[in-house]
Amino acid sequence: MSPGVDVTGGETTVTYDPAVRRLVVERDGSDGTTILLSGTLSLALGDSVAPAVGSRAAVDPVPGSEDGARIVHGDDWETTVDLVPGDGFVDVRISVRLEGDTELGDLRILADADVPAYGPESSVYRHGYQSWTPTGTLPVDESFPEEPAENVPMMLDPGAPEDTSNYLTALLGGEGSPDCTLGFLDHSRFVTRFDVDRDAEGIHGIDAVCPGDGAVVRGHDGDHEPRRLELPTLRIDATTDVADAIESIADATAEQMESRVPDRVPTGWCSWYHYFTEVTEAAVHENVESLSEWGVPLDLVQLDDGYQTAFGDWRTLAEGFDDMAGLVEDVESAGYEPGIWLAPFYVQANSEVAQEHPEWLITKDGEPVDAGARHGPMYGLDTTHPEVQSWLEDTFTTIVEDWGFAYLKLDFLYAAALAGDRYDDGATRAEAYRQGMATIREAVGGETFILGCGAPQGPSVGLVDAMRVGPDTAPHWANTPASEPAHENAIRNVLNRQWTHRRWWVNDPDCQLVRETTDLSLAERRSFAAIVGLLGGSNFVSDRVAEIEDVGRELVERSLPPVEDGRVEGLGETEVPSRIVTERDADGGRAVAVFNWSDEPQTLRVDPVEYGLLDSLAWDAFREEVHAGAVEREVPAHGCLLVHLTPAHDRPHLLGTDHLAGLASQVSAVEWDDGTLSVFLDAEESQSAVVATPENWRLDGCAPDTESDGGTDDVARVTLTPGENALRFTSDTQP
Repeated sequence: MSPGVDVTGGETTVTYDPAVRRLVVERDGSDGTTILLSGTLSLALGDSVAPAVGSRAAVDPVPGSEDGARIVHGDDWETTVDLVPGDGFVDVRISVRLEGDTELGDLRILADADVPAYGPESSVYRHGYQSWTPTGTLPVDESFPEEPAENVPMMLDPGAPEDTSNYLTALLGGEGSPDCTLGFLDHSRFVTRFDVDRDAEGIHGIDAVCPGDGAVVRGHDGDHEPRRLELPTLRIDATTDVADAIESIADATAEQMESRVPDRVPTGWCSWYHYFTEVTEAAVHENVESLSEWGVPLDLVQLDDGYQTAFGDWRTLAEGFDDMAGLVEDVESAGYEPGIWLAPFYVQANSEVAQEHPEWLITKDGEPVDAGARHGPMYGLDTTHPEVQSWLEDTFTTIVEDWGFAYLKLDFLYAAALAGDRYDDGATRAEAYRQGMATIREAVGGETFILGCGAPQGPSVGLVDAMRVGPDTAPHWANTPASEPAHENAIRNVLNRQWTHRRWWVNDPDCQLVRETTDLSLAERRSFAAIVGLLGGSNFVSDRVAEIEDVGRELVERSLPPVEDGRVEGLGETEVPSRIVTERDADGGRAVAVFNWSDEPQTLRVDPVEYGLLDSLAWDAFREEVHAGAVEREVPAHGCLLVHLTPAHDRPHLLGTDHLAGLASQVSAVEWDDGTLSVFLDAEESQSAVVATPENWRLDGCAPDTESDGGTDDVARVTLTPGENALRFTSDTQP
C-alpha cells in the first residue's frame, strides 16, 4: 500500500499522499494488489500551482460519508481533497479557496500519471468531444484517421492533444489485466478531458484535466468572503465491468446536471438527405401529402438547411420560401408537428450578422476565431455578450412564437465553445456554451423540443431533450476521416454512445435512408433500421417519400413505434460493437441483432442457449423463418442477423413480430389461461406478430399445417390491435 490516506470502494483503492501531492489508484484483486495509476494533483491558478509543495495537511472524515477521508492542505489555497468510497469506485473531490481574482489554467486532478499496468495488449475507450467526433475502443497502437485542417476547429477539443478522451475514458488491460474507468461527473463549468500518452508498447501516462481556458474567476462574493472553487468530481472505478462503470458515471452525471429525458421519442421526416440546401416550400408540401397517403405513423415534418439566406441570417428567407407561418399551419393541418433546423451560434463571414456586428464574434488577438469550413469563412458567436443574448431571444421568439415551430434541431453548436476572447472574461468555454443554450431554452420555454447536433456532449446535459450522438449518415457506407458523413461512421458512434440514451437525453442516431437509389445495399439499410429499431432513439426518414419503394417502406414501418431502449453488448471490447439485445420484459422475450461489419460475407449465429433459453424456438426476423434452436447463416457485408427469442413453452406463446425489436416495450403483459393467450399491446397502431404453436395446437379459425390460413407446423401469424388481444387456441389432445 502506498503511503498517505487511502479509501477503498469494492476492489478500487485510491490513496492520496499530501506530502508529494500524489494520487495512487490500485486494484485489490484475487491475485494481489496492482498499481494502475499514480499521478500528481496539480492545479494551475494564476502564477501558482496548488496545493503548495510541503504544506502541512490535516485529515478528517468527509461530512456525510462515514468511510470517506478529507485532506486539507494548510496553504494559501486551502486545497481540500475528499476521497469518498462507493460501490466499486472512489470519488475524488477537489476544491480550493480563492482570495483574489484568479486566472484558471489547466486544473489537473491527475497530472503526468504513470500507468504501469497497461502494456501492448491494452486498449482505450475514447469518447469524442462533440456529436461527430469519433468514439470507440482502439488498441494502443491504433488511432482514428487524422482530421484535415479544415475540420479541426469543428471536430476536436481546442487546445487538447491528439490522444484525448472527453468527459470519461476507460483503460482496458487485455486478457488477465484489470480495467479502469474514469469519468468526471459534471461538465457545466469545464470541457473535461483525459489526455492519454500511449504507443504500441502500451499506455505510458494519463492526465485528468479540467481546462480553465484562462477564465478569470472573481475571488470574493458580494460579502467579500473568499470564494471556493469546486472542481467536478472525478470517479475512478477499477472494480466494475467497463460498460456498467460507464453507465454508473452517466447516471451520476444525469443527477448532478439535472438531465432532460422526454417521455416521447421523436419520429418524423426530414428534408436534408434528399434535397440538401435545394429544399423549397413546394418540396415540403409534396412530402407532407405523400406521407399522408402512405399513412406511416410519423409525428414530425422537419425542415432542414436551405430556407435561410445565410448562416446567421435565420429570419431572412431564401428563394423558394415566402411564408413560414403559413407552411407551419399547412403541416399542422395535415396532422404533423412542424420542426426546423438552424445553427444559432455558427455564422458566415458574409452574413449580415457578422458584417454588422463583428463585436459579437469570438476573437483571438482581435481577429475572429476560425470555426471550420462550410460556406467560406465561418465564425462563432460570443454567447456571453448581452447583445448576442438579446439577438438569440429575438430570433427564437420569431421562430417559435411567430412562425410556430415546436421542434428545433440546433446544429454546429460547438461554435459557442471555441477557444478565444469573450465579452465575459470570467466564463470558461463550457460556461459560455451553456449560457447560449440557456438563453435559447428560456426564450422557447420548457415545452419546445430541442435536439442538439454538432454539440459538446457533456456540457449539453440538462439543456437538450435529444442529442445527435454521431456523425451524419450519408447515402454511402464509408468515408474518411471517421467524423465525416457516412453510414459506417454514424453507426460507430451510435453503438458506442448508447449509454447516454435515457440518461442524458434521448439519442438521435440520424435519419434512415431507405430508398433504393442510394449507394447503400439492402443489407446496409437493414442494419441501420435494426439499430434504430432496437435501440429506441429518434426515428426519422429523409428520402423523398414518393421515391421510397415497398421494401424501404417496410423497413420504416417495422422500426416503429420506438421501444424504450436496447443494450449494446461488448462496449469496450472493440471499435464497433457487433451485438444488440432488446428485452421484452412482459414474457422474457428478446430481439438479438448480430452484425457483420466486415467487407466480406460472414457466417453469424444466434443461439437461445446463450440467453438461458433452452429448447426454445427462434424467429429469423428478416427471412421470416422459424428455427428449432440456434439460427446460423451467411450474412452479407455490413449486414445483420436479427432473431427474436422467447422462453420455451409446451403451449402457444408469443415468439416474434414484424416489429424489428419484437415490440419490446409495447407489449405490456402476456397471459395464458385455459387455451387463451392474451397479449396487451400499448401502441397506437396494429402490429403483426408470430405465435409459436407447439405440436397439436392451432389458432381457432385456422386450419392446421396450412400457411394460407396463417398457420404452419410451428407458428401462426396474428394481428395485434391496441389494448387486449385474446387469442383462442385449440389442442387436438384436449378432451
